[in-house]
Amino acid sequence: MKKIILSIVVCLMVLRVAGQVNSDSVFNAAIINARQGDYDQALDEADSVLRMFPDRADIMIFMANVYAWKGDYTSALNQVEQAYQLTDSSSALYDTWLNVLLWSKDYENVIKIANQAKQNSYSDDYNLVLKKSLAYKALELYDDGIEVIDSYGSFLDSSEIKNLYNEMQLLNKKKAVSFYYSISLYDDNSMHPQHLSYVDYSFKVKRLTVIPRLNFAYRFDQSDFQLETDFYRRLNNGQYLYANFGVGVLNELFPKYRAGFEYYFPIAKSMESSLGVRYLNSDSYDVLILTGHLSKYFHRIWLSVRPYYVLQETKNTFTYVFNARYYEPNPLNYWGLEFLYGNSPDENFSLLQSSDVYLLKNYRIKIEKNCAVLKFGEIKLTAAYNYEEYQADLFRNKFTLEVLLKHKF
Repeated sequence: MKKIILSIVVCLMVLRVAGQVNSDSVFNAAIINARQGDYDQALDEADSVLRMFPDRADIMIFMANVYAWKGDYTSALNQVEQAYQLTDSSSALYDTWLNVLLWSKDYENVIKIANQAKQNSYSDDYNLVLKKSLAYKALELYDDGIEVIDSYGSFLDSSEIKNLYNEMQLLNKKKAVSFYYSISLYDDNSMHPQHLSYVDYSFKVKRLTVIPRLNFAYRFDQSDFQLETDFYRRLNNGQYLYANFGVGVLNELFPKYRAGFEYYFPIAKSMESSLGVRYLNSDSYDVLILTGHLSKYFHRIWLSVRPYYVLQETKNTFTYVFNARYYEPNPLNYWGLEFLYGNSPDENFSLLQSSDVYLLKNYRIKIEKNCAVLKFGEIKLTAAYNYEEYQADLFRNKFTLEVLLKHKF
């Protein structure tokens, strides 16, 4: 009898070892598939192992990462929370948990879980400082973010932490003043240089940023002023609202009234989208424009596309704007490149007392360089080339130079 029992135990052990070996091979295949971007296959394989061994927190953490790479943060957090019930002191668990919360823009819980990780002997202080500081920055709690970094002063030797620290110090300034000037030159000798400038003042009231602005234009031997104000209202989890209202003074170049509204929201990891509307009114026309945008960060590269759909009585038209930027470690230092087709209502390059400007073709390429100046200032220099239709089937070349100066205090 003892021999029979012993034989059964040995068989069970052999089967368990064999099952463990087989499950490890399946799990290794899942890891390979995840690295190759075949996320669904990787999740199926990992799940098959988890059904055999439901107490393997490492597989839950792996599945959480894969779900997060897919942009399914709800499923990712579900896996993390199940793993937490099995092990509350795993470094891999907190690495994944903090990443998922940060990618999903759940900044309040980034701070909560970072504090919880510290209480449970999580040893990567650098990661905790970085994640908490990024969360405080996103929540616009700059004093708290600066304090976190100050408490670990040695991390200021890291360029990533140092740049984040400097950026929060700059963003912590509640006020800013800006001056902008542009000059446009034409290959048509009959066209005088065209001038556009503005000065604005920005201030913050809690989550609301208000930017009153005075625009001035001297074009086509006429001058005009416009008063306008931009409003930005931060919401939760990376969402915010934009509103604009402007009034022309002389109504020679600027529209009599202009208004805009847009809702911005995250849609996936490092991606943002928006939906909005613009309205322009003058004595001779009313124009309604539908717009939105889609943008994504690829590490230090930012790409964006924005269409405009112009609704008019005579003809509806599209305008497209494509932007790309490369950011240096200090995000105030970047290079930008823009391609445009059409005439954008968000810019004042085409100031005419007629809605016909939106029926004309316009091709533009623009390059820009933004630089930090001293501690709380920045300068942007821009050069653009336009091949624009100024009358039906008649084109001209236009060259534009711009400078923007900003100081925060």
